[in-house]
Amino acid sequence: MKIVIKTLGCKANRYESDKIQDIFEPKGWYMRDIQQYEPLNADVILINTCTVTHVADRKSRQALSTIKNKFPEAKTIIFGCGANTNKNEYQNIPNVDYVVQKREDLYDLLNKLSKEFSDTCNQPDLWENRTRSLIKIQDGCNNFCTYCIIPYARGREKSVPLGKILNEIKEKITNEYKEIVLTGINIGTWEDNGKDLTGLIETILKETTIPRIRLGSIEPQNYPKKFYKLFKNKRFCPHIHVSLQSGSDEILKKMNRHYDKSLFTSMVNNLREAAPEIGITTDIIVGFPGETTELFEETMEYIQQINFSKIHIFPYSKRKGTLAASMENQVPYETKKKRCEQMAKIEKLMREKFYKKHIGTKQAVLIEAINKNGITKCFTPNYIQVKMNLKGLPIKQNDIVEITL
Repeated sequence: MKIVIKTLGCKANRYESDKIQDIFEPKGWYMRDIQQYEPLNADVILINTCTVTHVADRKSRQALSTIKNKFPEAKTIIFGCGANTNKNEYQNIPNVDYVVQKREDLYDLLNKLSKEFSDTCNQPDLWENRTRSLIKIQDGCNNFCTYCIIPYARGREKSVPLGKILNEIKEKITNEYKEIVLTGINIGTWEDNGKDLTGLIETILKETTIPRIRLGSIEPQNYPKKFYKLFKNKRFCPHIHVSLQSGSDEILKKMNRHYDKSLFTSMVNNLREAAPEIGITTDIIVGFPGETTELFEETMEYIQQINFSKIHIFPYSKRKGTLAASMENQVPYETKKKRCEQMAKIEKLMREKFYKKHIGTKQAVLIEAINKNGITKCFTPNYIQVKMNLKGLPIKQNDIVEITL
């Protein structure tokens, strides 16, 4: 079959889409990610949906409509978090052929549909060698933040066994991947046979030869003292994404976040002491119910105190089925919009300051896709995106090279 995939949402969704490709491409199926290029045609459309906010739900439905217009004859399959929480809604949308909630059911369905398409795919192989791979080590969440539907979409926390993770990483090494990103919904809670996340990373460093290890997002309360020692190993990238969500203890409490600013500040100080070059990125929700002008200004002061290398800024979006959706003192849309614009200006200054601080430093970068003009974009270990012209140089994709910024 010829399949196009559209993935929305988090790295866990990205991993699950990649996993489908890893399973079916070796069988000769022609599977392409529509976010990377425009495929020629398709027999099946896969939409990996996100449902973290009502905006995410809307984007998932819009993606379906857009792709279906390009491939009107293709069968359409909906899966992911949106399918898990809104199955009936998706089933009632015109042009949706299947809504699947379990990964095993999706695989069975794809194998069943493939019997309808017996022609050999003779399209050119446009899929370039991949350099970085996501490894899902955990799923589900027990935190029940008041704005979040994910515990209902993905269920309670469950860890992938250590042996399975190691086998998957070794398989990636065999396929010449140079970097892995450990991801999940709440990876800081990973555990297996007495090992925690730190123990997992130590084991990966000891028992595999993968050149670079990155982490997905970790909650602020999940940093034991021994975690900071990991940065002594240069294979462990000095970049941490940790979701702050608000710089106001009052709002953090309303969100049911399991930390306060004092804990967050202590964690950041420990990270910077362990790895002075570290990039610390975060998420902020602007305009959460009850966020007054004073509380917003408190958040603005705090993010400048922490001095993040990058911030993902989100206006609060009501999500049906969460406690926050029915809270009093909802912030008007125009107010949220203005606050996001204010924060974006500060965020840009902080990001530029972080970049300029590293001008002149030597960095090892993993060369990603190189276009026909010899231009590549790649990342330093501390997650600064670098653009380079490699034309005429004996450097190829998937090389790790030392550069001066």
